[in-house]
Amino acid sequence: MSEQAVTAELVDESHDVLPLRLRDVKPFYNFAQFHPVAESIDRIQSELRFKGKLAAKEWDQQYWLTLIMGVVAFLLGSVSPEIFSGGSPDDTGIQGLEVIGGFAFFQMLVSIVIWGWFILQIARMFPIMRVHSISLLVFWNAIVIAQLMFHQNQMNFPVGASVSDMLGGTLVTLTVVFFIYFFCKAVVETRDLHVEEYHVHEDVRVMETEMAEHSLMGWGVICVAWFFLISVSAWSGANFVSERGGERIGSYSVHIITGLLSLPIFLMMVWYPHRMLGTDVRVTTKAALRAESQMQDSTVATTATASICPECEAAVPIVRDKLGQIQLPCPTEGCTGFDTAGKKCPQCTTTIPTRYDCPKCGINAPVLDFISDSEAW
Repeated sequence: MSEQAVTAELVDESHDVLPLRLRDVKPFYNFAQFHPVAESIDRIQSELRFKGKLAAKEWDQQYWLTLIMGVVAFLLGSVSPEIFSGGSPDDTGIQGLEVIGGFAFFQMLVSIVIWGWFILQIARMFPIMRVHSISLLVFWNAIVIAQLMFHQNQMNFPVGASVSDMLGGTLVTLTVVFFIYFFCKAVVETRDLHVEEYHVHEDVRVMETEMAEHSLMGWGVICVAWFFLISVSAWSGANFVSERGGERIGSYSVHIITGLLSLPIFLMMVWYPHRMLGTDVRVTTKAALRAESQMQDSTVATTATASICPECEAAVPIVRDKLGQIQLPCPTEGCTGFDTAGKKCPQCTTTIPTRYDCPKCGINAPVLDFISDSEAW
């Protein structure tokens, strides 16, 4: 049996919950046949196609209902007779709300309610992405505010804009980019920890295959596409309302189209990390985990989750610490060491095994099987 076959067989044992594999998905068109430098393009194609197929197989009614309600909320907030009338520059704040027509005011309230329901659904369906998904929606609104600031003194922005008129909007935009970067960094580093924990193996080839199977290159492209779409949507919307009378229909159309396209991409952006990592993790950066550990003056703090044998359900001394690493006793007789699987015992330097023998029934299984999470792959 070849090395590739052995590696594939080992990987398949830990990926039973997936209806398909990333390595089995081919790109739409093989650009690498023209030049090896285009191999990354083929990888992105394969990953995007994999995500699309996986979503088509696993998105049930609640996913599509949530997406539809998001579209309805966006349209109710964007398509309003008050927008086309141009409004009055003298009526702002509470006074501005008082002069809005009855139907337009009701439409605005319904849009707010549906947006609230949309946010609650996202938080319920993707618990590990709850804070991040709400933050992303806040960033979307921040980009809108930034574009309004850009257009405040120059209705044709960026044409004819001066540096002094761009300071406020630029600061808001850079702040959003900064936080989105750390959001992506948190997902990537949590993925790394997930692979190290769930797919630890003595064979380096298996680890490399697992890392490739959990590649986030395509997901990164999705994040960039979402940021581009919300930026264009915010710019075109601000460009439309900057001129009273509603004459810039082209900008308004771009605002609607890009805004609608950003919604399924947003849903994909928060769904995929949740699907990959499962529900038993916290998406954060390694630096944040280290800082939290130092603040608690503890480098190893175990959770209260009990570990049991997958065969006889007897309690076993295997725990998961707050960094997400699985720890178990040293196998050396007489040694009382206790450390992370795959590392050296701090007392006798014996390597802590990645498999464990149940003392009751004798089953030998990977340590992960004693702390299972069926939603993760």
